[in-house]
Amino acid sequence: MSRAVKTRSGRSLSPPEVDALAAEADRGLDLSTWTPRPGRPSLGARAGAHSPRIAVRIPEEVHRRATERAAQEGRSISEVVRELLEAYARAANPR
Repeated sequence: MSRAVKTRSGRSLSPPEVDALAAEADRGLDLSTWTPRPGRPSLGARAGAHSPRIAVRIPEEVHRRATERAAQEGRSISEVVRELLEAYARAANPR
C-alpha cells in the first residue's frame, strides 16, 4: 500500500523520489561531508539570544483575511503578529 509522502515544507514526493531517498538511506550517510546549517537569526537585540515561538489556533476565515491583507502590504503574518503582540505588551507596561 502506497501513500502520499510530504516533506516538512509540504512538498509532495513522487514514488520515484521516495525510492531514490530510500536507496540513498540504504547505502548509508557519509557524515564526514555533513556540515550543520545555522538556524534562523535571533529577533532579540543580543547576538545569540533565544526567540521563543508560539502557536495559536484561529478560525480559517480570520487566517485567510489576515494573510490576504499582509500580502497586500508586503508583510508576513509573523511580522503582523509580532507588531500586535508588541502593542499589546506595551499598553500593559508603557516604557
